[in-house]
Amino acid sequence: MSRKVVVWSIALLAAAVLVLMYLPSFITDSIYKNVDDITDGEMPATVTAFQSGPDVVSTIGGSGDGLNCSLPRWANILFDGGRDSDQKRHLVLQRFRQACVFHDLCYRHGLATYGYNQNDCDRILQNAAFRLCVYIRNGVQESSAARCQSDSKMVLAGVGLGGYEAYRGWDRSTYFEFDSDPSRSNGFQVSRVVSHPFKAIAPAKYASDPDQVILMFENLRSNLAVTCITCANVPVLEWTTDPNAVSAELRSVGVTRLPDVLLRRVPMLTETMPVWLPPRRRHAAPHLLVDGAGKDHLIWMSRNSPENSVSCIVGADAARLLTNTLPTRDLCSVDAGPSLTRVEIDMFASSPLPMEVPGSPDIIYATSISPQKTTEHHLSFCSRSASRKVEETGHDDQSKCVTFPEPEVRTGAALGAFQNFPLVRPGQQMYFARDIAQRTDSPLTAAWQRAFGNAFSPEGALLVIDVAPPLAVNGPLAAKLKKIVRFDIDDRFDPMMPITRKVDDLRFLSLEATKTSVHLRMIDFAKDNPSVGNVQLMMSNGEVDLDRSWAERPMVVLETRDARPRTKLVFSRGEIAVEAGKPVTSAATTEALTLQTLVFERDAAAPSNTPFVKSAGAACRIVYEFEPDRTDWPCYRAFDPDRTMRASPATRLQASQMLVGRFTQAGGHGIAFPDLCLKSEPIILAPQGTTFVPVSETAGWQGPPRFQRTVKCEPLDAAAAVSGPIAQKAP
Repeated sequence: MSRKVVVWSIALLAAAVLVLMYLPSFITDSIYKNVDDITDGEMPATVTAFQSGPDVVSTIGGSGDGLNCSLPRWANILFDGGRDSDQKRHLVLQRFRQACVFHDLCYRHGLATYGYNQNDCDRILQNAAFRLCVYIRNGVQESSAARCQSDSKMVLAGVGLGGYEAYRGWDRSTYFEFDSDPSRSNGFQVSRVVSHPFKAIAPAKYASDPDQVILMFENLRSNLAVTCITCANVPVLEWTTDPNAVSAELRSVGVTRLPDVLLRRVPMLTETMPVWLPPRRRHAAPHLLVDGAGKDHLIWMSRNSPENSVSCIVGADAARLLTNTLPTRDLCSVDAGPSLTRVEIDMFASSPLPMEVPGSPDIIYATSISPQKTTEHHLSFCSRSASRKVEETGHDDQSKCVTFPEPEVRTGAALGAFQNFPLVRPGQQMYFARDIAQRTDSPLTAAWQRAFGNAFSPEGALLVIDVAPPLAVNGPLAAKLKKIVRFDIDDRFDPMMPITRKVDDLRFLSLEATKTSVHLRMIDFAKDNPSVGNVQLMMSNGEVDLDRSWAERPMVVLETRDARPRTKLVFSRGEIAVEAGKPVTSAATTEALTLQTLVFERDAAAPSNTPFVKSAGAACRIVYEFEPDRTDWPCYRAFDPDRTMRASPATRLQASQMLVGRFTQAGGHGIAFPDLCLKSEPIILAPQGTTFVPVSETAGWQGPPRFQRTVKCEPLDAAAAVSGPIAQKAP
């Protein structure tokens, strides 16, 4: 009897092992479809940082919840645990972390920023997981593609089972840019704060305009238009039939003879203008780069196809964008006769970045970190002038790359450099590299991690890359790995973003949210053993803990360009006023939103332990009034909490991009919230002492159909008001 029990026990155990090994992949292979098998050695698109204004150092999104995989810790047992070609083992939460970082941000910010629904985020995750798996090449090469198809499906299934409730609809999604290639987006809007394009050219004509203006870009399936939403309604050219009657504004951008499209017209600065970028590309948002001379550059790094890493690099400025960008020919080349610079080059990476290189013949370069240049997938720094014409010889249509010789990079520990937001400064770039391979010599620890996982990917390195002008004509930029800082910090503190634009300053900020509050953390990577420290926020002569809701919308870090620079932290939060117990009906004609802002600041040269002190705050109530029974239109319906994928005026504003700049006549930094239901009338808050006031309290039209917005603000001074949830007032 006992022998039969043993035999049956062994058989049942063997059957359980077989079921555990093969059933999950069988189920996921049956449910999910394969993704494209593109094995060119390219990594998937990585998260990318975008600067929204000249004084912005960084924008911290992610809602303070960290960035990592939401797969169960024991999920490793469902995936192949064999060694790769470098004899390394990879736990699943680390192996696919790059894809998970993107997916986390997509769930939290994808809807408000790019219009991504949950299916878009999940399919991007599956594609990224497949490419990561093939890149790591964990196991026998001949079977890696088939195995990676199954692994990417299991990652998708695991996230779908364990994290599907994390996706945020219009009730919680907020605006935060992270995607360098939003190819699944049907349309999105993005704004940039830039210096006034013509105030220095015609100071009397534009005397009433602020020093900085807001450009809103609307991207509809890569068809792009731009509008200056804070410019005065002033013509840049008087009506004429004479092609030689060129205005001072147009002469400043190199126009010597008016093209036909500008004749018999009175083009206004507030007019929506098409941006003639080369077609058949996947255009993302423009990068804003402010060079050492203070000039603003708007630069598109547009992919051609998911099957290669060729990019069309387009450079522009506000003056050209608001006048005429029509080229002579339909090419991504200077041969097209465009007013915007155009260079088509292979960057050998999915997410190239623009960079200022002081002392170079061409000041702006396109740069990237690539694993494609060696068979071992070591990391290389690739670069190419963003404006120089492509020559016929010497593979000038490809970026030139320098492979880092350091063993810490060559052995693959820096693969994680693709997982976090890169930092670009004049002549310097920095990348965070969280380890993806098990870094233990203990078989017991390795076995424990294999069974129970390593949830937070704590170990990694900060790579500091110094970049200098090329040593030879048309050669690569001289790049060297200046510093590698090892750290042991949980990815619960990701993303970590810089506090200053100063080169070689390695202080970074992070937001950590708990169930009830959010805390500001600082990590100084100049130290031998970087650790997480607390940053004090002071208000009403005492330290204040902010409510968790202040982390839902991204925090903006500013460093002013005054003689004595200040560091400013700008928080915001919003909440729709939904009356409890009152159903939402199609007959609703009003909708209200409370929107609050809070600014803390200190001297930029202050020691790291100096507290930030509250300098301004405002609580604004925004009320929309609209025509009833038009619920097919997002701007003519109240928000229904039971239908979170249907936008309304208040949810769009609650999720909107926050901009900070000198775009008011009041002086100092104002705060703006673009309103997608009133695109030409953003909410502009001007500084007034320790609070903000709306530049205009009313906007919209009487109709028909009627649509109006009113804004009323009051000071936000009480510590109790910011350390708890928003207190809605009765209408």
